[in-house]
Amino acid sequence: MNNRKTVQIIQPTIGLEAEKKIRVAAYCRVSTDSDDQVNSFLAQVKYYNDFIKAQKNMILVDIYADEGITGTYMSKRDEFMRLIKDCTLGRIDRVLVKSVSRFARNSLECLETIRKLKECGVSVVFENDNIDTKTMNSELILYVKSAFAQNEALAGSRRVATSYRMKMENGTFFTYCAPYGYRLADQKLEVVPDEAEVIKRIFSLYLSGTGINGIAGIMNREAVAGKSHWSATMVKYILTNEKYIGDSMMQKTYTPQAFPLRNIVNKGELDKYYVENTHAPIISKEDFKAVQDMFKKKAEVERKEATKRLLSRMIVCEECGWSYKYKSLGGIGYWVCSRKGNSGYECSGPNLSEKDIFDAFVRMYNKLRYFENEILDSTISLMEELRIRHLRENDEIRQIDIEISKLCEQNNRYEKYRERKIMDEISYMEQTSRLKSRLTELRSRRIKLISENENEQIVDKFRFLKDTLQEYPTAIIDFDVEMFEAIVEKILVSHNGILTFVLKGNLLLKEGVEVKRKCA
Repeated sequence: MNNRKTVQIIQPTIGLEAEKKIRVAAYCRVSTDSDDQVNSFLAQVKYYNDFIKAQKNMILVDIYADEGITGTYMSKRDEFMRLIKDCTLGRIDRVLVKSVSRFARNSLECLETIRKLKECGVSVVFENDNIDTKTMNSELILYVKSAFAQNEALAGSRRVATSYRMKMENGTFFTYCAPYGYRLADQKLEVVPDEAEVIKRIFSLYLSGTGINGIAGIMNREAVAGKSHWSATMVKYILTNEKYIGDSMMQKTYTPQAFPLRNIVNKGELDKYYVENTHAPIISKEDFKAVQDMFKKKAEVERKEATKRLLSRMIVCEECGWSYKYKSLGGIGYWVCSRKGNSGYECSGPNLSEKDIFDAFVRMYNKLRYFENEILDSTISLMEELRIRHLRENDEIRQIDIEISKLCEQNNRYEKYRERKIMDEISYMEQTSRLKSRLTELRSRRIKLISENENEQIVDKFRFLKDTLQEYPTAIIDFDVEMFEAIVEKILVSHNGILTFVLKGNLLLKEGVEVKRKCA
């Protein structure tokens, strides 16, 4: 056996995210206990409107305002919860808040919310405190002890990651976890004879035709030592683990250098390192390759069947409205309008070879990715502007905003009347109770009108489509059923062979194919 270690570096496949225009929201809390008009709802709305309009790289999404209730618990603030929801839906990039005290008075919930928003790519700017959570220094100011520990953890994580990566590159990385069949001895994987026999038997059973569920059943019935319960997932893990041929794939997972620190699967963001001959094998490379080939063949059969089921739901004849069905003639797959020949009806919808459909999707996808900025980014920006313009120009929303502002000012006046003894306590309670009831009613109506905005729903769908595309390559050669299902709603087939791909968000893209009237 050749014991020389070789390291193959598998390059990252995912690039940096394109820079986006900043979508800004403002959060304010209207305190009815203060005479300071700067903190009134009207003043804050005017302030944020003027400020954001002056920034060329910003666009105002909305202003979220809660009444002057306690900030100790997040769950008591409806507008705050609406803000968080919009952030998690990807509608906002940055939140502006006057101060930390306006955001929360409970430091634990404040930090948890900030971290949650950071995971969504949303930063919070506390103007009076000069804090921007986009940088780690912000959390240091927010919560010194917590942030100090976190910065130390990040620095330690970076040092460990750098050390690990250097060892991976030269093939000297030491694993701290031994898979079933091995044990750790002097920082090396050592074969456990009894468990190794189980591994060999599992491979032998699979090569002889026993499925992974069947193998798991055999292991459980025989109470094979080493595992309290054998599952199909566990069996498949063994059958696909390169460790059993003496090799090691390194950096299958990684820890991003941002909080919260946690391991995630490396889907191409970073290098992977395949190192040969790192330890003694249990299975021959020939048997391992044969098993992988069987998995691939089985997966291909399952993929084809899944593709047929998927396309039968998604291909629609534009001429008669019936769905297409799959037919195989002479070993070639065709898709035919299911109404053809049904009670003697002849539809003008063309027959399509499976290859034509797949190739059309590949062409459509590559064009979409190449012109992504022109098609998607410009559309999203335009729809964002239309959505915001709709909110500003919507008469009912505008009237609600005006009435809310007036009610807030009126409430502040009543507060002053009470302090100056112009209004007694009973009258004050009656008037403010009526005002608050009306404010609650108006804000509920405003939220309902915003949620019913068709432009907002369209923007959300387009943004979802764009985010989904970022999970896949910028160009493809072959049809990918998972990618197809992720971005396509349906395909409309016209009589002249034009396929209209209806994408998520109702984006329509057309591709032509050769018309086949007969399956031959």
